[in-house]
Amino acid sequence: MVSIDDRLNAIIRELIGNGITLEQAVEAFEGKYIVAAMSASRGNVTQASKKLGVHRNTLHNKLRTQTMLNGFAESIRPVRRRLSAKRITAPTGTGRNRSRS
Repeated sequence: MVSIDDRLNAIIRELIGNGITLEQAVEAFEGKYIVAAMSASRGNVTQASKKLGVHRNTLHNKLRTQTMLNGFAESIRPVRRRLSAKRITAPTGTGRNRSRS
Protein backbone atom coordinates (compact mmCIF):
# COMPACT_ATOMS: atom_id res chain seq x y z
CA MET A 1 0.00 0.00 0.00
CA VAL A 2 1.34 3.44 -0.97
CA SER A 3 1.20 6.12 1.71
CA ILE A 4 -0.12 9.61 1.10
CA ASP A 5 3.40 10.93 1.72
CA ASP A 6 4.78 8.73 -1.06
CA ARG A 7 2.00 9.82 -3.43
CA LEU A 8 2.62 13.50 -2.67
CA ASN A 9 6.36 13.11 -3.20
CA ALA A 10 5.74 11.52 -6.61
CA ILE A 11 3.38 14.34 -7.59
CA ILE A 12 5.83 16.98 -6.38
CA ARG A 13 8.72 15.43 -8.34
CA GLU A 14 6.55 15.37 -11.46
CA LEU A 15 5.46 19.01 -11.02
CA ILE A 16 9.04 20.19 -10.50
CA GLY A 17 10.18 18.13 -13.48
CA ASN A 18 7.53 19.86 -15.63
CA GLY A 19 8.67 23.35 -14.54
CA ILE A 20 5.64 24.13 -12.36
CA THR A 21 6.46 26.85 -9.82
CA LEU A 22 5.52 26.65 -6.16
CA GLU A 23 3.03 29.49 -6.66
CA GLN A 24 1.33 27.65 -9.54
CA ALA A 25 1.22 24.38 -7.59
CA VAL A 26 -0.22 26.01 -4.46
CA GLU A 27 -2.84 27.91 -6.47
CA ALA A 28 -3.89 24.77 -8.36
CA PHE A 29 -4.12 22.67 -5.19
CA GLU A 30 -5.99 25.35 -3.28
CA GLY A 31 -8.39 25.86 -6.17
CA LYS A 32 -9.21 22.17 -6.45
CA TYR A 33 -9.59 21.90 -2.67
CA ILE A 34 -12.00 24.86 -2.63
CA VAL A 35 -13.98 23.46 -5.57
CA ALA A 36 -14.35 20.13 -3.74
CA ALA A 37 -15.53 21.85 -0.53
CA MET A 38 -17.96 24.09 -2.42
CA SER A 39 -19.35 21.11 -4.32
CA ALA A 40 -19.75 19.08 -1.13
CA SER A 41 -21.63 21.97 0.49
CA ARG A 42 -23.72 22.57 -2.67
CA GLY A 43 -22.50 26.13 -3.04
CA ASN A 44 -23.01 27.18 0.57
CA VAL A 45 -19.99 29.36 1.34
CA THR A 46 -20.51 29.25 5.11
CA GLN A 47 -20.58 25.45 5.20
CA ALA A 48 -17.62 25.18 2.82
CA SER A 49 -15.59 27.66 4.88
CA LYS A 50 -16.20 25.58 8.02
CA LYS A 51 -15.02 22.43 6.21
CA LEU A 52 -11.93 24.28 5.00
CA GLY A 53 -11.21 25.85 8.38
CA VAL A 54 -11.22 29.44 7.08
CA HIS A 55 -13.47 32.41 7.70
CA ARG A 56 -16.27 32.77 5.15
CA ASN A 57 -14.95 36.20 4.13
CA THR A 58 -11.60 34.60 3.32
CA LEU A 59 -13.35 32.05 1.14
CA HIS A 60 -15.40 34.77 -0.59
CA ASN A 61 -12.17 36.67 -1.32
CA LYS A 62 -10.50 33.56 -2.73
CA LEU A 63 -13.52 32.82 -4.92
CA ARG A 64 -13.40 36.39 -6.21
CA THR A 65 -9.66 36.72 -6.77
CA GLN A 66 -8.07 33.38 -7.51
CA THR A 67 -7.53 32.94 -11.24
CA MET A 68 -8.52 29.29 -11.28
CA LEU A 69 -11.80 29.99 -9.48
CA ASN A 70 -12.99 32.95 -11.55
CA GLY A 71 -16.61 32.33 -12.40
CA PHE A 72 -16.82 29.24 -10.21
CA ALA A 73 -18.86 30.96 -7.51
CA GLU A 74 -21.54 31.94 -10.00
CA SER A 75 -21.67 28.47 -11.50
CA ILE A 76 -22.21 26.59 -8.25
CA ARG A 77 -24.21 29.03 -6.11
CA PRO A 78 -27.96 28.46 -6.21
CA VAL A 79 -29.94 31.08 -8.11
CA ARG A 80 -31.64 33.43 -5.73
CA ARG A 81 -35.12 34.69 -6.40
CA ARG A 82 -35.22 38.32 -7.36
CA LEU A 83 -37.61 40.75 -5.77
CA SER A 84 -40.35 41.99 -7.99
CA ALA A 85 -39.78 45.16 -9.95
CA LYS A 86 -42.73 46.95 -8.32
CA ARG A 87 -41.85 50.40 -7.11
CA ILE A 88 -42.91 51.67 -3.75
CA THR A 89 -44.65 55.01 -4.11
CA ALA A 90 -45.30 57.65 -1.52
CA PRO A 91 -48.84 58.04 -0.18
CA THR A 92 -51.10 60.34 -2.22
CA GLY A 93 -51.35 63.28 0.18
CA THR A 94 -54.45 62.28 2.17
CA GLY A 95 -52.68 62.76 5.50
CA ARG A 96 -52.61 65.64 8.01
CA ASN A 97 -49.68 67.49 6.41
CA ARG A 98 -51.70 68.25 3.32
CA SER A 99 -51.74 71.97 2.62
CA ARG A 100 -55.16 73.57 2.88
CA SER A 101 -56.32 76.22 0.42
